[in-house]
Amino acid sequence: MRSRRTAGVWPGRAFFAAWGFLCLGLGLGTEGASAGELPAGVQPAATVFGPGEKMLFSIGYGPVTAGEASIEVVGLTTYQGYTCYVLESKANSNRFFSSFYKVRDKITSYLDVEKLYSRYFHKRLREGDYKKTVEISLDHEGEVAKYADGQQYDIMSGIQDVLSAFYFVRNLDLGSGDTYSLLAHSSRKTYDLRVLVHGRETVTVAAGTFECFVVEPVLQGEGLFKHEGKITIYVTDDEYRVPVLIKTRVPVGSIDVELKEYHPGRPLGDRPVFTH
Repeated sequence: MRSRRTAGVWPGRAFFAAWGFLCLGLGLGTEGASAGELPAGVQPAATVFGPGEKMLFSIGYGPVTAGEASIEVVGLTTYQGYTCYVLESKANSNRFFSSFYKVRDKITSYLDVEKLYSRYFHKRLREGDYKKTVEISLDHEGEVAKYADGQQYDIMSGIQDVLSAFYFVRNLDLGSGDTYSLLAHSSRKTYDLRVLVHGRETVTVAAGTFECFVVEPVLQGEGLFKHEGKITIYVTDDEYRVPVLIKTRVPVGSIDVELKEYHPGRPLGDRPVFTH
């Protein structure tokens, strides 16, 4: 039987860390989920994404295909009186890897459609013998993160979780040489996440050939990416800002996450106007 400590070598863990800038409880604490209709009076922020958007990826562990992953905007829900996008990400090992190390990971985040910050986060990890479930309600008005076990931690209003942060960064006006900063909450701590834009490259993956920004998420101090190594994300230089390739160097090897399919959604508000 594998030790719980082996959970950290699974590529899916690094995949989720990459989103951290990158739930079975999908309906927990929600009121009236819908496919994409806004309640009267709600003014959505301009976004490059919208309900129905879905990305499908292959996860490569060195020369071996280890599994598949997806990330999508499932729809809308009302959480504690606030209209939110339901963001969902999954990573699953394939049949070969599952024969000795089965993985079924799922993350859900509720992203406020007006403010574009996280209000709810649910993570369910099933990696070999390792099992972990985390549920957090992020109260921006009270500036506190409330965990399902009753523990509470101070936060700043506008903070992101590891999945909502990815969508927030996609919505930025990226430019070569730029550096962006935001706060992310994970594992009962708040981290200062810097996003470095190193330049542009042409990238070819299964989904096609794309002109991309080369983006690197960097945490100040110990935290989210401590055991994951360096992460480089190639994001399309177009109106969609889609991650087509994620390259991760870790102590146990290299991990590549490549886009296989992209299905655009329907933004609720106007798309942001980029100047670069």
